Amino acid sequence: MVATRWAARAAAACAVGFMAMGGTAAADTTRYDDPIGDSTEVDVSRVRVVHRDAVTVRVRSAVPLAAGQLYTFWIQTGRGAGRTYHVAFRANSDFEDRLGVVRPFGRHPTRFVECPGVRARADIFSDAPVAIRVPRSCLGEPGRVRVAVRFADETTGAADWAPERRTFGPWVTR
Repeated sequence: MVATRWAARAAAACAVGFMAMGGTAAADTTRYDDPIGDSTEVDVSRVRVVHRDAVTVRVRSAVPLAAGQLYTFWIQTGRGAGRTYHVAFRANSDFEDRLGVVRPFGRHPTRFVECPGVRARADIFSDAPVAIRVPRSCLGEPGRVRVAVRFADETTGAADWAPERRTFGPWVTR
């Protein structure tokens, strides 16, 4: 009888511990889907944002990546408008280790932040998602971030935004 009570208490403690760990992990990750078929040449289908020691954004495309596409990310930090960082790159090309500080959805930086730990990946020869990883130290150690994504085909002029045109996704806390 005593052993059964201890076993029940231990099981309850483990359940509470697992729920607490799940709540913490869920607080720093979000994902949202973008309608498939709203753009033909480039079509964002899912965005996943992870905010831990770095801010990692992975974007799935419903159509294969191709040459001539530009992948643009805006990362906003802080309260209210906060500071907005801008990164743009092309598949299978070199990438500079710096972030532009811009007005929301701007493309012309007012200044640059050197960030040797920033990583960007887009490969037209694989099915891997387009991804960017930015250390939190480059963003000023924010407590929360939100992201906007734009894929554009420079040949056809087609573009797709996620979550919507000139709109940030939900805040993701650390």
